[in-house]
Amino acid sequence: MNREIRVRVGLVVGILVLGLGIQSALEAGYRTPRPELKAPLASLPKRLGSWVGRDEPMDPEIVERAQADDYLNRVYEDTRRPGRAIKVWMNYSRHGLNLRHSPEVCLPSGGWTKVESQTRVLKAQAPGGELWITRLMYCQSDVTQGIGFWYYIFGEGPLERFARTLPIASRSSHGRTTRGSGLTVELFFPGEFDPDGETLISFVGELLTALEPLLPPGGVAYHVP
Repeated sequence: MNREIRVRVGLVVGILVLGLGIQSALEAGYRTPRPELKAPLASLPKRLGSWVGRDEPMDPEIVERAQADDYLNRVYEDTRRPGRAIKVWMNYSRHGLNLRHSPEVCLPSGGWTKVESQTRVLKAQAPGGELWITRLMYCQSDVTQGIGFWYYIFGEGPLERFARTLPIASRSSHGRTTRGSGLTVELFFPGEFDPDGETLISFVGELLTALEPLLPPGGVAYHVP
């Protein structure tokens, strides 16, 4: 093995050891705040611009699996185009346990196949600045399912945030290492209704304006499933 290869291997091993060490430290942990929502998710307005929402019951088994302390399952319909609707599924966990769950795990386990060519990262405007979201697309038989996705972690410090940037970090581990609270947001819509993502981004802008007053201060948004 020549010197250049040894150096590269050493760097990779060093990064992995550093990442594992930081995650172990987070597991051992220290006391950090676990901020609560300022108001229940159900208090989110049922009118968001031209969109009008109605709450729908959620399967108790899904609620239990989500490990959420609060959740919202609501369908918003565009009054300008009746029949065009987006389902909003949000769940909050004080201990971040909901962060163990991801559409990239749940949908494939239900028989859905990811359409990579239609999956992309989009930018929305939030009250505090820009927000990046991931638009995922899945298919099953002749049905396509679109999902807009992002999540927040509240109460973490610089060490935890740095750990999430390391190659060893993944969202599947967040439920174990999160020392703050967490909120996930998933928007479901028929795959064919918004090919360019413009309607999704417009709706997200309205949703963010209404959601911001419910969120604890100091949260960080992430969009990678």
